[in-house]
Amino acid sequence: MEQVIIVMASFLLSSAMFIFWVSKGGFNRRYLYTDNILLGIFSAAIGLLLHHIIIIPLAVFVIILCPIIVFILFVGLFFYRFFRNPQREIPGDKDDIVAPADGRIIYIKELEVNQTPVTIKKMRVANINEITKTDILSQPCYLIGIAMTLFDVHYNRAPIDGEIILVKHTDGTAIGLNTPESTLTNERNTVVFKRDDGIMAGIVQIAARGVHRCIVMAKEGSIVKRGEIVGKIRWGSQTDLIIPRNTTIMVREGEQVHAGTTIIGRLNR
Repeated sequence: MEQVIIVMASFLLSSAMFIFWVSKGGFNRRYLYTDNILLGIFSAAIGLLLHHIIIIPLAVFVIILCPIIVFILFVGLFFYRFFRNPQREIPGDKDDIVAPADGRIIYIKELEVNQTPVTIKKMRVANINEITKTDILSQPCYLIGIAMTLFDVHYNRAPIDGEIILVKHTDGTAIGLNTPESTLTNERNTVVFKRDDGIMAGIVQIAARGVHRCIVMAKEGSIVKRGEIVGKIRWGSQTDLIIPRNTTIMVREGEQVHAGTTIIGRLNR
């Protein structure tokens, strides 16, 4: 009976932790059925082993030791998830634009040249110059926001083939990304890619509260391939993708995407 209680406590604590991060931290719901189950199994196994070694009342074990075990394993799982850099097979051809970041699509917006800021569903829509802090992408475009959680891979990849014609860092605020103004005022890096045929795309790394490590590893003048790593962001943030309007969008809001392997859209030729 005591073993059953320890197993149940381990799974309940693990589930409570993941439910919190899914509802409050934007974690993908699939983690409830993958990482949560693994965490529950390992926590229960370690708990049962320690229960045979340490002689303490069951109530003390469940109230104190079980939460400690679950928390330590969760932290270890987080570091594994956060710092991994898996190999990616890049699908499609040169006209397929791939996701620059792992995460969840939080908006897909159409922006016109010199568009006046308005409010739509509590999110400001601004002209492209405000977002990128540059006028190099002054063209009708799609702006696609990708929210990265602590469990997502944090390497950024090139959405198209081409030359990097701009790498620009802009200092700014560090307010939470759930605040609409953050997409316009927070610290950011803007990277612009240009193909041989003149088609351009851009990514904007937007720092979150407490995040001061938006890193662009590629340099201006570098020639990169679709899906090639160009930078990374530490501790969860947002990456915006700017692509031409003559693109057929192949994702939807709320969808989980993966850098280099998810096709965001296809250029219409």
